[in-house]
Amino acid sequence: MSRHFVSSNAEAIELGLAGFCALNADLVRLHAEPRFVVRAESASNKVALVSGGGSGHEPLHAGFVGEGMLDAAVPGEVFASPSAEQVRIATMAADNGRGVLHVVKNYTGDVINFALAADQCREAGVEVATVLVDDDIPGAERGSKPGRRGTVATVVVEKICGAAAEAGLDLAQLKELGYRVVDNARSVGAAIVAGTHFGADSEDFTLQADQIEFGVGIHGERGTDRIPDEGLSALIAKLVDTIASDTDSLAGPQLLIMNGLGSTTPLELHAAYALAAARLGERGAEIVRAVVDDLVTSLDMRGLSLTVVRLDDDLLRWWDAPARTPAWRMPPSAPAIEPAVFVPAEGRVAAETSMIDAETAAVLNRWLAAFEETVDAQAKALGDLDRRAGDGDFGENLLTALGRFRNHDHDQQNPFLSLSAAFASVGGTSGPILALWLGTLGRHLAHGLSSATLAAGLAEAADRVQELGGAAPGDKTMVDAMVPAAAAAADGSGEFAAALDRAAHAAREAAEETIDLVASRGRASYVGETSRGVGDPGAIAIALFLEAGSFSLGD
Repeated sequence: MSRHFVSSNAEAIELGLAGFCALNADLVRLHAEPRFVVRAESASNKVALVSGGGSGHEPLHAGFVGEGMLDAAVPGEVFASPSAEQVRIATMAADNGRGVLHVVKNYTGDVINFALAADQCREAGVEVATVLVDDDIPGAERGSKPGRRGTVATVVVEKICGAAAEAGLDLAQLKELGYRVVDNARSVGAAIVAGTHFGADSEDFTLQADQIEFGVGIHGERGTDRIPDEGLSALIAKLVDTIASDTDSLAGPQLLIMNGLGSTTPLELHAAYALAAARLGERGAEIVRAVVDDLVTSLDMRGLSLTVVRLDDDLLRWWDAPARTPAWRMPPSAPAIEPAVFVPAEGRVAAETSMIDAETAAVLNRWLAAFEETVDAQAKALGDLDRRAGDGDFGENLLTALGRFRNHDHDQQNPFLSLSAAFASVGGTSGPILALWLGTLGRHLAHGLSSATLAAGLAEAADRVQELGGAAPGDKTMVDAMVPAAAAAADGSGEFAAALDRAAHAAREAAEETIDLVASRGRASYVGETSRGVGDPGAIAIALFLEAGSFSLGD
């Protein structure tokens, strides 16, 4: 269950709107009773645009009040339509003599209350026209009753009609323009965690960890299908294919919106955009404009929605027109399908490599292959340990570095130096530390696989890591395993395999002893006593690395 800082829907709306309007006082004003938001400075000699709906969809609708978009927004209770009285008074306040365009999402409560308000305004002498937005494909067949729900295309109508209204188009022209947007718009959404109402003790619906709710709306309702989670690429393919199945063709200029539904991270939304743009491109779409943002949310739902709108020259012109509202950020003018990649003028800087004999290369490659298998199996557990006493990125960083390492052909190059370069590219704390340790060890082993080169390499590597990071044994870091491993490798005679086995055993024992330590270096040091009882994931990783080498030599 999600937790919130407010205890009720009412508290969230009252304080949230007050804070929003105070923060953006140069753009909007709050009318407290009945509740609606209007432009700080009323426009003149133009058709006014009014929209609204339930709260919980922010920044929709109040975030889009301002020049080039809405003249007023009417927020209801969470996921509930505003009353007809709210809409009526907001409409009368926004009108400046040329009529008012209502932009209404196709939800029953919104439709009824805006229709009643429109009738009352007409009786009072204010001309009102309505654009009913119904872009959500899974909800129903277009034209059925009650029909498809209105979702993200609402913002597109507000933007395009708002710009045209600023330019002086009349009410009938704006209505036709709005319906042209609606006819060209298709949306579909999905979620992995439902939203939670303020003060509620459970989500609106529950999902298993391997399930996705497909076809969700924006009022916290369930979707039309519950599908297995097969990864982001498969989900985006289903979203695009759903849109494609509902239109004659996706070819031609298109606006793509990847919308977050409340709690989906920007990184995930941009990843989804990359996949969607590529798949739409395969279907002949030309993505001429794109937005990746939270435009229409559903409280804190962890979900996303894809909207595609076919653009003609007229629609594109109004989309590109300037707007100034609290939440509108002008998107890129012409996004590329492929990412722009920086390459230095003199070419890429190659990672340090050194040629070693074929026998040594074969042994080290077997060692690293065994380590890769170990990390694939243990990365989640290491990440969980790191999360309990740190920031939780350690397991993912290991996988990232090994993924980059796999993408290179090592042949007779020293694979330890290649892996070192891969870790150096990861960043953070563990990346450069492991890069230094592996690189130092690898340079020693390039001179031959003996107990002497292993002991010297481990000793110098541990020393260099301590010098760089300032940690010492007992600080609950990787050093706790590195130093005993180096001592054990040097303590005794025998072949390379025997020395490596001693180092692995010493590293494992030391790593297990970190459970009883309180971290005084690294990220875990910030949590004090909380780090006690949790083994240090870095020390465990050093043990796993040396154990992988010992295991590979025994094959």
